[in-house]
Amino acid sequence: MNEYNSIYELLAANVVNGHLPDDFSLPKPPSTDPTQLRWADGAMDGVSMYHMGFPKITEKHMQVISDAFNLLDDPAKVMQKMAELFTDTSPVVFIDAIQKYIMENTDKLELEKIVNLTFRCLSSKIVEMVKFGLIILEILSEPDEQIKNVVRILGLSDEFTLFSVFNMMTWPNGNNEVFDLAQKVHGWGKIHAVARLEPETKEIKDWLLHVGIVNNVLAEYSALDVYEKVDISSLMKGDITDEQFSDITKVLSALFMEGPFAGMRALKKEEAEEMLSSYLQHAETHKASDISALLSNISEKYEALSDKCRELLQN
Repeated sequence: MNEYNSIYELLAANVVNGHLPDDFSLPKPPSTDPTQLRWADGAMDGVSMYHMGFPKITEKHMQVISDAFNLLDDPAKVMQKMAELFTDTSPVVFIDAIQKYIMENTDKLELEKIVNLTFRCLSSKIVEMVKFGLIILEILSEPDEQIKNVVRILGLSDEFTLFSVFNMMTWPNGNNEVFDLAQKVHGWGKIHAVARLEPETKEIKDWLLHVGIVNNVLAEYSALDVYEKVDISSLMKGDITDEQFSDITKVLSALFMEGPFAGMRALKKEEAEEMLSSYLQHAETHKASDISALLSNISEKYEALSDKCRELLQN
């Protein structure tokens, strides 16, 4: 990292054919404690969002934000003040609070100074400051192509994908930008991108069904999103291909994994039984390599379908 002036430059230098290498990760600060937990890129924000929830924003937090923006004449001092806020809590927690403060104080905050601060943050070596810059950029007017490309490059890192996606969603043709990025990330970034990707076209729906749950964290994080966006229940009311059946099997298997995030329990019982009944009908004429475990799960949790599941398992 020392030879690069910013995280953006580091990422740009490592992009190969539009992707970061599979083994790429942002440099971690040195630690003298061998037992210290070392988070994968994007993992801390992901775990916070899906498992822990966000702490309440207090008046003390808002005062720090206010104090920071009162220092706009010196961007370095703003960044130093905000670093205090981000010491124990990720910037993702403060997205709404920061953006709300700016929008409610446009009469006293000079736009030119806000823009200058944003660019300083985007060219920082500090992860939290880059996120801070992306948070501000999201509520500014549509950036030019050069800044958009900075957002695209930053989004290739799972650490920044969520923040880049939020920006892209404000651009014209933003959903296509999110789709393009979703195909280039593989960890927490892909989970966040899939969650916010709108299934506007058949191409997007086909991609979601085929690889939407494929990530290097857990398929379960994206299973319900894929199920709903592809509308698997309606899809199975018609003819499907062997490949679609295989993909549906994987999505349903992930839904049954549940966990602290909703899977099958998010569906109404009647809806689930009707959908699974359609699945079992297709299972009579289609094959999937990992169907046995799914049939066992269906049989165990949906008594009305257990006889059909046992029949398919025996055959």
